[in-house]
Amino acid sequence: QLGYYQSTWQAAQNMMQKEGGFLALYRSFPVTLLTNVPYGAIMVTTNEMAKQHFEEKTIYVYLFSASLGGMVASALTTPLDRIKTVLQIQQLQPTRACGSCPIREQHSPRALEWRQAWRQIVKQEGITGLWRGTLPRVLSHTPAVAISWTTYETAKDW
Repeated sequence: QLGYYQSTWQAAQNMMQKEGGFLALYRSFPVTLLTNVPYGAIMVTTNEMAKQHFEEKTIYVYLFSASLGGMVASALTTPLDRIKTVLQIQQLQPTRACGSCPIREQHSPRALEWRQAWRQIVKQEGITGLWRGTLPRVLSHTPAVAISWTTYETAKDW
């Protein structure tokens, strides 16, 4: 969170002192893996399946296929990303009050593991809360995957 700590080292020290030592720095690592593995599998599978529908492999086919892969993978793994985000920011406090900030003054109970984070999201926002942020996630992942995978495919063919 911008302005919350003076440096990365200060943030790491604070987390280790107040949130359970060195392992506090890796609190969301298991759910990050559980997000990235399915994301990668869905993205690659969708990309490859889309490419099969075209006889000629052009840069436009690569862009389309990779875009589709990034879009589908990011949309389907949004609930896992929401859980990861809750775990990562659960101890942050607002740096200052602002009228329209989405940061609440009262904080939810600490979610120590992914199941508790999932329950907290569903309890506070309903099941649709797991999908909150899907559009921004899709809009950021789709071009990123399109650029990186098109570059890879083009370099591979070169």
